[in-house]
Amino acid sequence: MKISSNTIYEAIYNLIEQANIMLPEKIYNKIKSSNIDENKKNLILENAKIAFDNKRPLCQDTGQVTIFFEIGQNVNVEGEFIEDVINKAVEDCYREKFYRKSTCKDALFDRNNNGKNTPAIVHFDFIKEDKINILVALKGGGAENMSNLKMFSPTSSKEEIFNYVQNVANNAVKNSCPPISIGIGIGGTIEKCAYLAKRALYFGEEVDLKIDNVFEVKMLTSETHIASLPVCVNINCHSARYASATITNNKIKYDTKPYKFEEVKTEASGKKISTNETQMIENLQKGEQILLSGTIYTARDMAHKKLIETMENGEKLPFEIENSIIFYAGPCPKNENEVIGPIGPTTSSRMDKYAPRLFEKGVLASIGKGERGIQNGIYFEAIGGIASYMQRCVTKCEIVAYEEFGPEAIYKLTIKDLPLTVK
Repeated sequence: MKISSNTIYEAIYNLIEQANIMLPEKIYNKIKSSNIDENKKNLILENAKIAFDNKRPLCQDTGQVTIFFEIGQNVNVEGEFIEDVINKAVEDCYREKFYRKSTCKDALFDRNNNGKNTPAIVHFDFIKEDKINILVALKGGGAENMSNLKMFSPTSSKEEIFNYVQNVANNAVKNSCPPISIGIGIGGTIEKCAYLAKRALYFGEEVDLKIDNVFEVKMLTSETHIASLPVCVNINCHSARYASATITNNKIKYDTKPYKFEEVKTEASGKKISTNETQMIENLQKGEQILLSGTIYTARDMAHKKLIETMENGEKLPFEIENSIIFYAGPCPKNENEVIGPIGPTTSSRMDKYAPRLFEKGVLASIGKGERGIQNGIYFEAIGGIASYMQRCVTKCEIVAYEEFGPEAIYKLTIKDLPLTVK
């Protein structure tokens, strides 16, 4: 069996686009039947329809690409080296489709964005059939960061393990984008266990484990050493993006097929408030839902670090910080027809070490997702994973600082009726 590397390129490129713009029908239906807040559910479903109709990402965090690549042992790939072809498809698709590039050059020593979203994380496996199976999965950092691994005693009970899974899930719900799905990996070595948990999200057996705000639990197990019992829990947000295909005789068969979205009549509810109504904002009560309009600024991890360094050096900040509202967000690149690319909140707690200094300087409020560990200032929680919907709330956008940070630059946004909840 001969397969051209060009065919692999084509499959990877198209699967990345499918995964970014189309929520799998199974996931869509599970969210639709979940018991989460009806308004939030409708916004998630409406976002799925908008993303598919506009061929734009479901979530602004278009993820680090993970690929499960199964190849028949008798398949002969002709052309370029497989990994080079895969990474070229990733880089080209992310550039040409205006997806957010989120990989940095080095995990510790160089956090600058490499501008390519490569390399992909590729798991190669041999199979007996004369074909290639490919599954492309996209996961944002918020969900991946809430995953966890623990080495249990080999005599630990099922109850102990499932209590651990429940605790990881409960913690994840606070800071990821619920409702979430869970992949459990049990057995093997420490790295095998983590692999099983990630793979379980897409290939695992469903487990009847009822957890609030969790719509799916799947598990894979493996042999392990008699002295070991490794358990890993991999978290995925409600925007569980993946797509798969099979290549046989140089022909690609895609498994993901378009489906008919139900019309969801969604109108975000809440008290209409302008960002210049400072006193009204200060008098808001916890739990109130608002529709915010006016001027806000984006700033996330790298921008916060830079702002604090600027303050410590006694230099002027790049925008007027008094009574400002900071949105913890990094949008997708915009195409020629857009004011801004799809945009949504990132995990707020990562900014906790910087936020108090900025509130002392006069920041009025912050917008993000998840729980916070600080009490300073006003905090508005935004729904995560509805980036194509929130994109429509931005009527004007300009970069004001740190353009070299890519999606982590500071943007000045004019917004209209951005749906938020006072936390």
